[in-house]
Amino acid sequence: MSGYRDLVKHLRGLADIRAILAGMRTLAMIETQRLTRLRDSGQRLRAGLEQAAQFYRAHYSGRALSTGADISVVIGSEKGLCGDFNEELLRYVRALPAQPTLVLVGNKLIAAAGDLPQVVARCPGAPAADGVAIVLAELADTLGGLDTARGGRLMVIAHDPELRQVSARQVLPLPTVAAPLTGTPARLYMSVPEFEAALVEQYLFAALTGALQNALLAENQQRVTHLEAAVRRLDERCALLQQRMRKARQEQIIEEVEVAISISEMASGAVSP
Repeated sequence: MSGYRDLVKHLRGLADIRAILAGMRTLAMIETQRLTRLRDSGQRLRAGLEQAAQFYRAHYSGRALSTGADISVVIGSEKGLCGDFNEELLRYVRALPAQPTLVLVGNKLIAAAGDLPQVVARCPGAPAADGVAIVLAELADTLGGLDTARGGRLMVIAHDPELRQVSARQVLPLPTVAAPLTGTPARLYMSVPEFEAALVEQYLFAALTGALQNALLAENQQRVTHLEAAVRRLDERCALLQQRMRKARQEQIIEEVEVAISISEMASGAVSP
């Protein structure tokens, strides 16, 4: 009797856990859809800024537009339940031939990295799409406070939601002109240094916003996959428990029948002359 009751209690507990995981999976799927829409509009903005930068450089400047930063921003997860999301990022970073200066984004990534010597700054990540703007402001302050006078590149290392793998993308300097542009140069109504600074600022804002959104999209994609696998394992476990529960119930019924027969035989013997 107690074995059957224990199985029923265990099965109810697993059903409650499954309901929670299924709800979290649904929330991750909704967040994925939101981020996909945001990413599409952000890509159009960045493409326009890159085209403006190429047009400007073709007619006004041969220099690379860069803040002089030599830093790699690694964007991990703020929340868990996404498999080895952060561990894959760290394996990618450790496999680089030249170890870059790192800025880590995401508390789960920060915890997994431990005391990685290349890390010079750490920022919390965005738990959802609504938190990207807050993280962007803190990341901008962090990058602005670092030594950016050495010259070099600003890279973003993160999961690519389309390739489903870790990749590195150069943010600054801006992309070079693939072929000479023709046409009449645009007339600038501000000095060249002011225009360059404004262009870099706008592009950096758009590029980092897109990088944070893409990383969050990839995180939620992996979370959906991870939670779906967990729900499947729970379903398999529940199916096995139901089989054991039915078997335990059958044994319980047989035991009750045997007890009833024994009582009936004892009662028959007691009334016999």
